[in-house]
Amino acid sequence: MTISKHIRRVLPVVMILFTAVFCCGAGGQSCSADDVDRIFDPENFDSSDRPLEGLIEIQEIIHMRRGTDKEVMAPSLFGDDLCLNKTVLLGSVDIKKVKAVPIEKLPPYCSLELKLTDRGRRHWIGLSLPNKATHVAFVIDGLVYRTFVPRLLYDDVTDSIIVDGPFDPATAKYLESNSARNYFRLN
Repeated sequence: MTISKHIRRVLPVVMILFTAVFCCGAGGQSCSADDVDRIFDPENFDSSDRPLEGLIEIQEIIHMRRGTDKEVMAPSLFGDDLCLNKTVLLGSVDIKKVKAVPIEKLPPYCSLELKLTDRGRRHWIGLSLPNKATHVAFVIDGLVYRTFVPRLLYDDVTDSIIVDGPFDPATAKYLESNSARNYFRLN
């Protein structure tokens, strides 16, 4: 092997070690075993060449097309296309974390609890008020997964909202496992 191949193999490890030493040594603080485990945990290692998965978008459904450039046809899970407004009302950039919440009446299915940023909370208030009696589209990776009526947010301090299901357990876990990484990479 050439020297450049050895350097390419060793460089990521050296960078992680340097980061660990720099982060633990900065500010005169000592590094605990938990900090070292967190730094070297493969779950926390993000390779930027890996594509984003589980991106969430909530968009307005357009019932009567006008043929403007602000409309887009999006495929749905059931094979038909829905006309959506291109403007994303709420997206993964504003969702810090997704948590699957089991539905008591439908045991295998879940609702989703979305932990929002301050901006995301304002966007949710903005989308839930005019759509309190109409459906909006829940889009996962460009595919309309389902439609739902958004719950109203009644106070200024709540940062978690519930998107009523049913979401199948595999999809809920898929969104839950990718949400933090998506938020980190998008911000």
